[in-house]
Amino acid sequence: MQVLDSLIDGPLRLRNRREGDELIGMIVRYLRTGEEPEPRTDTQEAVLTAIRPVMETSRSRIVAGGNGGKSSSSDASKAESKRPSKTGSKPQSKSGSKTSSKSSSSDASKAESKRPSEEEEEEEVGRGIKEEGKASAARFRAPSPEEVAEYAAAYAASKGIDLASTDFDPERFVDFYAQKGWMVGKSRMKDWKASVRNWVRTSKPIRETKQEVSEGDDFSQYD
Repeated sequence: MQVLDSLIDGPLRLRNRREGDELIGMIVRYLRTGEEPEPRTDTQEAVLTAIRPVMETSRSRIVAGGNGGKSSSSDASKAESKRPSKTGSKPQSKSGSKTSSKSSSSDASKAESKRPSEEEEEEEVGRGIKEEGKASAARFRAPSPEEVAEYAAAYAASKGIDLASTDFDPERFVDFYAQKGWMVGKSRMKDWKASVRNWVRTSKPIRETKQEVSEGDDFSQYD
């Protein structure tokens, strides 16, 4: 898996192991499900920007590979239905047999010419992904801190997470993305609830946060 190795090589080189592990998880989820990565730090955002072309190419190939077999079998069945059926119980003469053979080969070649090439299938998949992205962007509405707090509490409860004991802050979440124009990397945010889930999962315990403050942390991870 040379492509996967090239994608995770960057995160593995980060000195901050926590940031690297988060990046690897974002990359794997994007390749598997198409979930857009949500960087928490400038370092993560810089790495994602550098490898985004490779990620998008790999994701397109995965989607195209998953849909590749369906169209061929459908076209084959259509071609089969267009072939002339044999009628009558009398044996065909030599001339009739030749005519039928020519007709069958002609129908088969026409059906083969109608089948889309792999490049056309990939382009069709790409157009579908772009159209879906545009529709999602048009439907996006920035949430309020109250909406973020309500959803985060419900999600944390479903996962058995004590949200009150973490450093998750709904107002900080809204401010963080508002000052970025609700952009994730170079793309506009599509689903703020997915970002909330990611923040809740990666939030630090308050005890750990207080200890970092006492040791002189400059809070660069929240920039």
